[in-house]
Amino acid sequence: MARPEVSYAPHGGSLNLEPERVPAGFRVFRHEAAIGSGAERWASASAEVLAWGLQRGAGIRVSTPTVVVGDDVTLTIPLLGVVPVKAYARVLALVDEPARRGFVYGTLPGHPERGEEAFLVTIDDAGTVRVVVQGFSRPAPGIWMLGAPVLRLVQAIYTRRYLRALAHAAH
Repeated sequence: MARPEVSYAPHGGSLNLEPERVPAGFRVFRHEAAIGSGAERWASASAEVLAWGLQRGAGIRVSTPTVVVGDDVTLTIPLLGVVPVKAYARVLALVDEPARRGFVYGTLPGHPERGEEAFLVTIDDAGTVRVVVQGFSRPAPGIWMLGAPVLRLVQAIYTRRYLRALAHAAH
């Protein structure tokens, strides 16, 4: 059986949020938080992101131990703290730049949303380390379209949890 394709096109736009690479009708988002400073914090935060630390720190179960390009992953999200919702994604890219590290995943059929997210750690010239979650999304067809406001709320809650996951790891 052939592997499913990502559930949107074009893909790859979440890394820099280029308007021409964001599909029409998708909501663009970008959130960030300072999580410390210095080379040691940069290295530890980068390693944490590549071990699904944002997701695990937010209470999501992840089917793979580390981020590997091309891997299909199942994320089990406890909706309202009790109902486990399965979300399927594919790791599309690793980011290993002098001032930015992390990865990008795209949704697969069966995910409640369509879209792409980049999970990044950045360091600026002053040594400030930040975690960044950015991308674009919209509800998947079917029942998920009816719950669009709830999906946006859940996404906002988990994004805040992602940012806090690394902030707390610093202490």
